[in-house]
Amino acid sequence: MKDPYLYPHTDILKNLADIRDREILSCMEAEYTSIRLAELVTRESVSRFDFVALCDMHHYVFQDI
Repeated sequence: MKDPYLYPHTDILKNLADIRDREILSCMEAEYTSIRLAELVTRESVSRFDFVALCDMHHYVFQDI
């Protein structure tokens, strides 16, 4: 079955930078997400912690990928 989230004939997730090399994508993801995680930690504390808040955090951390 064809996965719409992967580049054709690979197991690499589609990404904003159109990177199709697993190693380069992994490095890019590590750099960008570490920056976003640091920003998330230094922001004000979350007033709620539920599924929606978790989805919002996930989007924030991975928005550049």
